Amino acid sequence: MIRSSSRRGFTLIEMLTVMLIIAILAGIVLGINGLVQTKAARARADGEIKAISLAAESFRVDNGAYPRNEATDLLDPSDAKSGNAASTVYQKASLQLYQALSGDVNNNGKFDDGDGKSYASDFFKPAVLNASKDGNGKITLVNFIKDPFDNSYGYSTIGAAAEEEFVEKLRKDPKATRPASKGYNPTFDLWSTGGSVSETAIQAKWVKNW
Repeated sequence: MIRSSSRRGFTLIEMLTVMLIIAILAGIVLGINGLVQTKAARARADGEIKAISLAAESFRVDNGAYPRNEATDLLDPSDAKSGNAASTVYQKASLQLYQALSGDVNNNGKFDDGDGKSYASDFFKPAVLNASKDGNGKITLVNFIKDPFDNSYGYSTIGAAAEEEFVEKLRKDPKATRPASKGYNPTFDLWSTGGSVSETAIQAKWVKNW
C-alpha cells in the first residue's frame, strides 16, 4: 500500500514573508542598538566635558586665566560655520587645551618629562586622544582631544577675548559701546558636536557646557 504524505514544502510567498519579517526585526534591533550606543556616547561626552572643565578651573586658579591662544580665540561656537568638527581650527584649539591641562607641551603623550604641571594627566588616556603611534603602539604625537564620536572637541575662548577687547576700548573711550557678543560663555565654551562634522550641524544636538 502506498501512503500519501501530508507534508509539504514552503511556498515562495511564505518564504518571502518569513524573510521580510526577519529583515524587519533585524532592522528594529539594529536601530535600538544604535540609539543605545549614541545615548551612551553622549553621556560619556557630558562626563568628559565636566572633567575637562574642572581641570580648566584648576588651571585658571594657578595661572589667572583659562587656556588660551590664537586658535581658541578664533573658534566661535555661535557661528554656524564653526560646526565643522573635522576642521583644523577645531583641532588646533583642542590641542592647545590638551597641552595646557596635561603639561605635555611636546605632544608626545608623556606626562613625566618635566614639561609642565599636569592638571588632568589621569584623564588623558589613549581612548580620548587622536594621536599618531609607532610600531609598538606608543604615542609619538598627540593631535587633539577626541570626543566619543572620534571627532575633535570644540574649545573656544572667543567670549573672553571679546570681553577683554571691550574693556581695553573702555579704557581709551568711556563711551565705547559693547560689540555683539561672541560665543556663549565669558570664560570658555567646550562642546562635542554629537557625531556631526557638518558646517550646518544642529547645535541642539551638541553636548555642551552652556
